Amino acid sequence: MTSQRISDERARKSFQDLNRLNNVRKSICLVVLASSSMLLTTTPTFAADLQTSIQHGQQIAQTCVACHGIDGNTASPALYPNLAGQAPAYLELQLVNFKSGERPNAIMKGFAASLKDSDMHDVSEYFGAQTAKPQASSNRDLEEEGKRIFTKGSSAGAPACASCHGAQGHGQAAFPRVASQPASYTLEQLHVYRDAPKFNNPLATVMKGVAVKLSEDEMKSVSAYIATIP
Repeated sequence: MTSQRISDERARKSFQDLNRLNNVRKSICLVVLASSSMLLTTTPTFAADLQTSIQHGQQIAQTCVACHGIDGNTASPALYPNLAGQAPAYLELQLVNFKSGERPNAIMKGFAASLKDSDMHDVSEYFGAQTAKPQASSNRDLEEEGKRIFTKGSSAGAPACASCHGAQGHGQAAFPRVASQPASYTLEQLHVYRDAPKFNNPLATVMKGVAVKLSEDEMKSVSAYIATIP
């Protein structure tokens, strides 16, 4: 093979390789454009679906007003919890548990029994989209002690609340928001976790392990602090 033929063959092969590369680049561009188009069309649809859920949830929430307030901030903090700002998935799970009896509460069981799965989802999305309002400070010394327990744990070895519920108590992963919950409600829940013989829910079992390592005074102080976190 002459040097001219070798040169021609190399040129032809280089041209073929270049064509292949260009075809690959075109394919990649088409995939990227298609993906971008899907994102552009899917995102508004998701947002629209969420807004529809929230609007429907607001209608269902009218039956919750007396206890939890129209915006999820209770007007009776000595009796009822705030729902505003809570993770929708957590709220939905609680409604499912009330309906099944996994979480015993006669009033909430009656309410949840009337809800379809889609209703539970929508009302949870509505309350989750609201802004929680913290309680006013009432005892600085008590709240400072509660902050210490929240961030560092108890003297008996209970872990810091922040390790599961987040540094600001806004919840993380499967753990719910606790910030802005009325002190009396949080204290009541800690008593339930401490006194119940056992739980089927693994997260409740974790909380029982925490509650049994808190004294009554520590429960009161951490509940007081949590109530003031925005």
